Amino acid sequence: MKLFRNKFFLICLCVAVVLAVVPSVFAMMGYQSLAKNIVGTVTFPVRWCVSAVCDGFEGIGRYFTSVDILDGENQALREENDSLKEQVDSLTALEEENERLRAYLGIKNKYPSFTMEEGMVVSYSSGNYMTTFTLNKGSIHGIEVYMPVITSAGVVGYVSEVGLNWCMVSTVIETATSVGVYIPRSGAVGMVSGDYSMRNEGVCKITYMEEDADIVVGDKVLTGGAGGGIYPSDLELGTVTKIEVDPYSRMLVATVQPSVDFSSIKWVMILTGYEQG
Repeated sequence: MKLFRNKFFLICLCVAVVLAVVPSVFAMMGYQSLAKNIVGTVTFPVRWCVSAVCDGFEGIGRYFTSVDILDGENQALREENDSLKEQVDSLTALEEENERLRAYLGIKNKYPSFTMEEGMVVSYSSGNYMTTFTLNKGSIHGIEVYMPVITSAGVVGYVSEVGLNWCMVSTVIETATSVGVYIPRSGAVGMVSGDYSMRNEGVCKITYMEEDADIVVGDKVLTGGAGGGIYPSDLELGTVTKIEVDPYSRMLVATVQPSVDFSSIKWVMILTGYEQG
């Protein structure tokens, strides 16, 4: 038979016979402990290999069990993280809504005659500062051209164009805008207008002020001075940051930093009605 011609098989057979016969002979001769020692010594490599293989399979089993446990823990952590993120997002949205409501109530308390429609900025002009932007409110919400637009910080601009469910707002730094203003500290009056060379800096200017007008850097600028206009009086527009004399007209020209930050505006109030005091 081919099996008995295999050298490896014959060697294994001989070893098996020796392991079976020799210990038995020694045991019959009264050397039982010696027989056990011989068997233990000869079979040690085999037992070590078997033990190592078993340990290896057991280790692999523990590894895959650990991987499954870690995957489960990671999934639970991901779900917990997603839940916490949703809670944070909800709290952030709630805080933003509360802030808008506080701003609205602040305006209503200060100007009880105002009726207002809240608007959200949906698109805006390119550049560092928004000179014009579009709101999500239009004629179906009662919005009309030339309605003033404000925030709790002060004047934003006015509605310059109206669609069915949208309107465009021109801010006070836009070149086509002009607002009659006064300085509450001294009563000096003038006209705030946008300037092409200044709007990229987010500022505007006061013109038509006499050379001896009482105005200094740091003065507050409010609406309702010379020229009247579409805005209610006494709304804050900005602060004087620079004063120069026009070399041709010899009138004062003051740079004004608007109270509203046009680089990050998101929500505004459209004044749909008000009583002039």
